[in-house]
Parts: sequence; structure tokens; C-alpha cells
Amino acid sequence: MKASQFSKKAEFFSQPEIGEINFVGIKLMGADLSNSNLNRINLSNAVLKGASLTKTKLIRANLSDADLRVTNLKSAQLIETTLSRADLREAILTEADLSGAILSGADLSEADISIATLIGTSLIGARLKGANLTKANLSGATLSRAILTKADLSQATLSRAILSEADLRVACLKRASLIRAYLHRVDLRGANLTQADLSETNLSGANLSGANLSGANLSGADLSQATLSTADLSEANLQKANLSLAVMNSTILEKANLQGADLSKANLSQANLFEANLSQANLFEANLFKANLTQASLVRAGLLLANMLKANLSSANLIGANLIGASLSEAYLEGAIMPQGATQC
Repeated sequence: MKASQFSKKAEFFSQPEIGEINFVGIKLMGADLSNSNLNRINLSNAVLKGASLTKTKLIRANLSDADLRVTNLKSAQLIETTLSRADLREAILTEADLSGAILSGADLSEADISIATLIGTSLIGARLKGANLTKANLSGATLSRAILTKADLSQATLSRAILSEADLRVACLKRASLIRAYLHRVDLRGANLTQADLSETNLSGANLSGANLSGANLSGADLSQATLSTADLSEANLQKANLSLAVMNSTILEKANLQGADLSKANLSQANLFEANLSQANLFEANLFKANLTQASLVRAGLLLANMLKANLSSANLIGANLIGASLSEAYLEGAIMPQGATQC
């Protein structure tokens, strides 16, 4: 049955077995469809701009290519619903359940998706610029190549989510949970990740230039070949993290925990490692040119062939460190405890 056969919107709800009727392209702008049962309905290409669908059941419905701009979908049930390429700009989806839904290529720019459930949801290539996703649950969701610039994901749950090559520039992920998430080659330049949990997360090849990761948990994370230039990682936990070949020039690592971390061939030129814990860290061929290692712990650290030209190692603890082939030319060593326990004057 086609949408053109309805003379009144009331007839829309009078049809038997509404979920099996074809409403492709129907125009219901500003309609009040709240609290309705529209499970399995076909509303592809429908125009629902400004409509109210609060608490509406749309489980396994087809809303692909639908116009849902400024639509109110608060607390709606959109489980396994198809919303590919749908226009959801400025839509309200607070507390909505979008578990398993398909939103590939959808536009959710400036949408309010706070406290929503998006477990296992597909958002491949979706636009979420400026979207509000605070406290949203995106566990296991796929956001590859999604655009999330300036999006607010503070306190959101993204455990095991896939965000490869996603654009998260200047996004807010403060206190977000990204445990074991896959963020290969993600763009997080200027992003706020303070106190975020990124333990065992894959950030290989990611760009975190200028990002704020102070107090973040990156224990066991893979940051190999990542760019962290000028990023703030003060008091961050990077224990046993993989930072091999990472670009970390002028990075702030004050009081950071890098115990047992792999920093082989990393570029830490002019990095600030004041009071950082680098005990048992692997710094093979690392570049520490002009780095500040004042009062840092380098106990049993591997500094084989490391470049510490003009580095500041005042009051640093180097007991048991391997300095074979390391360059300490013009390094400042006053008060430093050398590998054999002697203190430099």
C-alpha cells in the first residue's frame, strides 16, 4: 500500500499489521507519532522532519534515506533499525536504544545522542560533527571513517569500538572509556582525553598532536608510530605501552608512568619528562635531544645507542641503566645517580 492512498494521518494508524505496509516516501512533517508501535515498518525516503517519535517502537524498521531533521526520537526503540544515509541533523535521540542499528553514511551533525545506547551499532562513514554523545554507550560500535569533529563524547563508553581512520579533531572524550578500542590511524588532534581510559587500546599510527591526555590511562596501549607532538600526557599511565617509533617532540610527560614501556626509536626531542617513571623502559636508539629528565627514574632502563645530547638529567636515577653507545654529550648530569650508583657532582 502506498503513502499516497492516505487522505488523513489518522488512517496511517488504522491499517492492520502496520509493520508490513510499505510507506516509502510518505510525508509526515511535524506529525505526532509518539508512543506508537511501528516495528518493521518501511519508511525509507520518508519525510519526518520535526516529527515527534518519543518512546516510539521502530525495531527493525527501515528508515534508510529518511529525512529526520530536528525529529524528536527521545527514548525511542530503534534496535536493529536501518537508518543508512538518513538525515538526522539536530535530531533528539537522548536515551534512545539504537543497539545493532545501521547508520552507515547517516548525518547526525549537531544531534543530541546523550545517554543513548548504541551497542554494536554501525556508524561507518557517518557524520557526527558537533554531536552530543555524553554518557552514550557505544560498546562494540563501528565508527570507521566517521566524522566526529568537535563531538562531545565525555564519559561515553567505547569499549572494543572500532574507530579506525575516524576524524575526532577537537572532540571531547574527557573520562570516556575506550578499553581495547581500535583507533588505528585515527585523527585526535587537539582532542580532550583527560582522565580517559585507553588501556590496551590500539592507537597505532594515530595523530594526537596537541591532544590533552593528562591523567589518562594508556597502560598496555599500542601507540607505535603515533604522533604525539606537543600533546599533554602529564601524570598519564603508560605502563608497558608500545611507543616504538612514536613522534613525541615537545610532548609533556611530567610525572607520567612509563614503567616497562617500549620507546625504542621514539623521537622525544625537547620532551618534558620531569619526575617521569621510566624504570625498565626500552629507549633503544630513542632521540632525547634536549629532553628534560630532571628527577626522572631510569632505573634499569635500556638506553642503548640513545641520543641524550644536551638532555637535562639533573637528579635523575640511572641505577642499573644500560648506557652502552648512548650519547651524553653536553648533557646536564648534576645530582644524577649513574648506573653503578655514583652521584654526579
